Amino acid sequence: MMNAGLPTFDPITRDAKRGPAPVLESGAEYGDPAAVLTRALVGRTVAEVERHLILDTLDHCCGNRTQTAEVLGISIRTLRNKLGAYAAAGFAVPEPRTSPSLSDRKLKS
Repeated sequence: MMNAGLPTFDPITRDAKRGPAPVLESGAEYGDPAAVLTRALVGRTVAEVERHLILDTLDHCCGNRTQTAEVLGISIRTLRNKLGAYAAAGFAVPEPRTSPSLSDRKLKS
């Protein structure tokens, strides 16, 4: 059976290309999402996957470095070093987003 529908990887553009939904030999739809996600990572470097994971987690944590490090299970120093390297390489690193403090808000009387 061919890999009909499984994500393939173009080494030139380093982009995943997806076809129609994969089908098992029995004809049932491919039901293991983890396998599909793993296939999408094939052909990427570990550094590239790590960078995307770190930056996406940082965005999910609203730029909070401490929370991001805790979610990823790495030290804040390791996270800061990696973010510094990404910024130096020209990748956009999200700044921390803060909510307005009470002193910044104008109270209506």
